[in-house]
Amino acid sequence: MIRLHRRDRIWFAIVSILAAIAVLAPEIAIGARIGIIGLYAIIAGLVIFDFNAASALRRNIPKTEKPRGTLQAREALNRAASSGGGDWVGLALEDIGLIASIRDEDGLTFERTRNISNEFDGARPYIKVQVGASMAERRARLRYELIDPSGEARFVHEENAYLRLGENTLHPDQHLPLGALPSAQMGQWDIKVYIDGRLIGLLGFAAAPTDDERLGRLSDRRDRPTSFEDLLRQGRGDRD
Repeated sequence: MIRLHRRDRIWFAIVSILAAIAVLAPEIAIGARIGIIGLYAIIAGLVIFDFNAASALRRNIPKTEKPRGTLQAREALNRAASSGGGDWVGLALEDIGLIASIRDEDGLTFERTRNISNEFDGARPYIKVQVGASMAERRARLRYELIDPSGEARFVHEENAYLRLGENTLHPDQHLPLGALPSAQMGQWDIKVYIDGRLIGLLGFAAAPTDDERLGRLSDRRDRPTSFEDLLRQGRGDRD
């Protein structure tokens, strides 16, 4: 069914009314009436052709979709692709990061961060992936790595995980101890996460000595989650 734009409908209606008046007027000769009908047919054809051409053009213009996931996820995907990670079908990275933990007399609390120090007790990576039907309801092999500034893997953990349809939050059940992190390992680190041997995310983070400002920030933890799962659930609202 052809649907004309409002502007085209107005012009088409005006031309139709004028053509009807001219054809029905008794003083118009038959030859002139035939000419008016022919002209009307030509105008109608041009309007329909213009509509069809515009519709075809609109169909061929690719739609721009809002990128999925957090800024960290998009950064990690780009770095993974440049390192041979490749494209994924049925699996979309929505978030990736580092969870640091600290324990004192008030108990254990957690913080999502890209900056770690010896003030933390430990840190572990995590990812959130959206799993499609082609990758869902099966077990996958996950590998987590934390790479220090020299390029050496200081934390490696492999495990099997069951991928369910929809959003999956995945993380190792172990962490990298940070209390005795030597000064030689301060600097830029990398998180690498593999699924079934393929790199899905590569993200950088920094390790730096503890300073007074950070000590003051870490001392105020009243509103911080006290469980790993609570912290990850908080992250659902951090999308861009």
